[in-house]
Amino acid sequence: MLKRLLVKNFTVFAEADFEFGPGLNVVVGTNGTGKSHVLKLGYAVLNVWVSRLAQVSTILETEATGTTTWDKEYNFIPPFYFVKLRSVFRPAPDNLSELVRRGADPLRGEVRFEFNDDENQAQDITIELQSQGESGLINLNHAKAQQLLKEIALPVFIPAKEILTLGWMKPASNQLKLPIDESYLDLLTQLGGLPLQNLVPAAVVASQQLNAILGGEVEEDNGRFYLVFPKEKRLEINMVAEGMRKFGTLQRLLNNGSLTPQSTLFWDEPEANLNPALLKKLAAVLAVLARQGFQIILATHSLFLMKELHILSRQPAEVALPIRYFGLNARPGEATHVTTVDDFEDLPDIVALDAALEQGEEFLNTLNEPDANL
Repeated sequence: MLKRLLVKNFTVFAEADFEFGPGLNVVVGTNGTGKSHVLKLGYAVLNVWVSRLAQVSTILETEATGTTTWDKEYNFIPPFYFVKLRSVFRPAPDNLSELVRRGADPLRGEVRFEFNDDENQAQDITIELQSQGESGLINLNHAKAQQLLKEIALPVFIPAKEILTLGWMKPASNQLKLPIDESYLDLLTQLGGLPLQNLVPAAVVASQQLNAILGGEVEEDNGRFYLVFPKEKRLEINMVAEGMRKFGTLQRLLNNGSLTPQSTLFWDEPEANLNPALLKKLAAVLAVLARQGFQIILATHSLFLMKELHILSRQPAEVALPIRYFGLNARPGEATHVTTVDDFEDLPDIVALDAALEQGEEFLNTLNEPDANL
């Protein structure tokens, strides 16, 4: 679980502190306020952290002799941390200094993220973007590394654009330099796994909801995805409505074990291509997952989705819906300001929300006015 993400002079942020909760984390703001940047950054650092942890665990296993369990310092900012940030953000030119906020003084960007280890002790790692400096020595032994790997898994990033029709990109990337960020290829890899015989208990209810919405299950065959219905009927995924493919993506990740309570889900604009009726169903699925211990960090500017999540958080349930909001605002020429609240009603003025509310009032006024054409 990603506990905290602190940034200084990173893209549109002068200084921002995102302290994420264990359930639903909703990042809201208008275009250009850095919603997607927060998600991509969180995904990139978690992805490398888990990959590096697995690598260190293997090293420790080969070094261990008998019952020896000594601690040893390992650097968690190896060169591929910077490679991952470049491959996900794709700055032009290919230099992390391009991610430093324009006009920052001094011209230096910094990213720090925190997580809790198996003893619930906070650990943090700092990345300096301008110098690509390294600061992240952590003491580990094999037993501790193995325990951490049981508690955290590779994160999942779902982009605003659907991905199931883009299976061709994975084999093509072996020969071609595709002009896409690496999170697409990562997701295609995670979507390609075989389904589990028995789902993890926390995923069962959400998977059943998704099966009901889709009327079948998404399956993969030689890099192509299909929606398979009962009685062996199947439909190639490009013939399925784009909004429904989003539900299929989530179903597939749950069914093959790529998405579990140990893997944080980052989802950019889940409302894209979904009508209000389907948005209500999506909100219900997200609420079930959050109540089952999944950490979800999503970016949106949909007032409808946030209203529905707020309604669900107020409904009586055995387990309260854990939800936290991050409001992003920026005046012209200024850095983005972040406000964190645990109640939707406490969100300050957010441009994206204000515009939706203003339109709603204008629409009601229009309905109440006499028709000039009569």
